[in-house]
Amino acid sequence: MKHLKVDYYLFIIGLLIITIYKEPEYAYILILPLLAISYYRVIVKRDITTVLILMLSARLIMGPFIINSNISFNILNLVCNYVPILIILTYNFSSLKSISNYKLNALKWTILFLVFMLLLSLFHISYAITEFAKEILPLLLFLLVVLSNGEKKINYHYLLKFFRYTFVACLIIYISPDFYGQMYNLFSGGIIFKEPTYTIDLGVNRAIPRNMGFVFDFRIMTQLACLYLILLYYLNKTKNYWDVALLIAVAVTTFSRGPLIILALLLLAVYLPKKIKITKRVLLVAFTSFIVLIGSIVYVLNDDNLQKFISTFNPFAEKNAFSQRGIFMEYSLNKFYENPFGNGIGALSSPNADNKIYAGITNLHKEIPDKVFYYSVTDTYLAMSLAEKGIIGFVLMLLSFTEIFYSKRNRISLMFLIGFYINLIGTDIPKQGFYYFVIILVYYGLSHLNSTKNSLKNSIIQN
Repeated sequence: MKHLKVDYYLFIIGLLIITIYKEPEYAYILILPLLAISYYRVIVKRDITTVLILMLSARLIMGPFIINSNISFNILNLVCNYVPILIILTYNFSSLKSISNYKLNALKWTILFLVFMLLLSLFHISYAITEFAKEILPLLLFLLVVLSNGEKKINYHYLLKFFRYTFVACLIIYISPDFYGQMYNLFSGGIIFKEPTYTIDLGVNRAIPRNMGFVFDFRIMTQLACLYLILLYYLNKTKNYWDVALLIAVAVTTFSRGPLIILALLLLAVYLPKKIKITKRVLLVAFTSFIVLIGSIVYVLNDDNLQKFISTFNPFAEKNAFSQRGIFMEYSLNKFYENPFGNGIGALSSPNADNKIYAGITNLHKEIPDKVFYYSVTDTYLAMSLAEKGIIGFVLMLLSFTEIFYSKRNRISLMFLIGFYINLIGTDIPKQGFYYFVIILVYYGLSHLNSTKNSLKNSIIQN
């Protein structure tokens, strides 16, 4: 116990997670010192790592600080997501002598893609403005940080500690009594978001709760679990099996299909050896894995809700994960055929756009059942992007993704890229605003970490 060191800043964040789920009305007591410490680190120490932590923790702060106050929510949105990164960018560019030609060349497709999206936004400004913070701003901030060498100043070891504290807190909350009821109150009471939310799927078949974590989104939590594993890989800590067990436990309890596929591929990339030698240790691991697998199958076969969830991974099942989004795909492809060069940013995804998507009928017990309509395309990012950005923008987007996620050209990059593209068929990761910004910045910075020895040394010294 003498060697146990507690990071009080991260401890406050972990305690805040538990407090919000249990007693949200007392969250402000922890939020005030959290913001004070964060801004001290940002302004005085110019710490970009704290900026990223603030962004990831924003939903712990914005809604719970003054519950049901739109003014407070909007101000704290600026305080958590916008002001800190602007401070860091001002510091970075004020001391920057020149922009590296190497970086400009390394990110040329991403720069072209961003310029293309900005120009395409002019087609329907009222549509594009609703999507700017979701889709365009993350890419713009990413380029500004990287071109000003900001990714080299990230303390990746400290970011790893952040994930340890937050994931432990999320797991404690998940296994605590009445987790589902507490989570439901946070969403329905408008404590986390501006308004009460009833449409988010909080459980598998409304029976098994999903782990929403500290970002209150099961999809993003699993994506962060993937980032957690990538941190372990590039920091040479893949033998920290407690970390691996922790991130897998949290990811599995989110029941988020697409990101779980990415995580599975990453685990194969990290731990699958190039050559397998049959040793006692290999046999023991194989036997243990086999027992766990059989036990899991038996457990699933005895739970109807889990059986239904597992069946959605089956591409031949009637109601698999992709078929549930088939209506949006069909609608998007029809719009693409009408205008192959693009309908404009937000033309399908903005709530301001004139879309009316028929999705079948409900309330079949009525004499005349109700028709179901959607008014924007969600989740099916690839099909939606094809319709909004057109064939030129779509190709630039693919080149940009490859440039960011496959620049290292190793096995883990390949597996991540494959899983990422599969995920984009049925979700919209690049529309996750500041979470997407953090993911691509950290991923890109890590993948270039070993190529710059000073970055790794600085990260270790800061820790």
